[in-house]
Amino acid sequence: MKVFVDTDVIIDVLLERKDFNYSIKVLEYLELGKLKGVTSPVIITNIFYIVSKEKSKNEAWGMIRKLRLLFKITKINQSIIDKALTSNFKDFEDAIQYYSALDNKVDYLVTRNKSDYVGKEIVIVSPQELLALIDKN
Repeated sequence: MKVFVDTDVIIDVLLERKDFNYSIKVLEYLELGKLKGVTSPVIITNIFYIVSKEKSKNEAWGMIRKLRLLFKITKINQSIIDKALTSNFKDFEDAIQYYSALDNKVDYLVTRNKSDYVGKEIVIVSPQELLALIDKN
């Protein structure tokens, strides 16, 4: 199963946010090879920025290096930007993530902020919902 993982899921784990157990499990499944992980370069840069503000830049570099082992990084090209610009998304960045995920033919986009995504071509799930789907199979 190939999943696109949004910023909030990864940040939950890296910053040990409240109620992050489901997000931890998603990253564990990536590490174990039970899931194939995809994320965008925008998410990687956002994570670096957020983590370096909460922790040190050295810790942020280390975390990004570890994440790179878990995720295939998508390309963001002119086509994805054009689709995002003409979409119904309220947030441009979310539109970029969505079309980047779609371009990579993922099975699910995993986020805690499901309402941010308006597209219908990809199933949007929370970490908890993804784990339930995996357990079901």
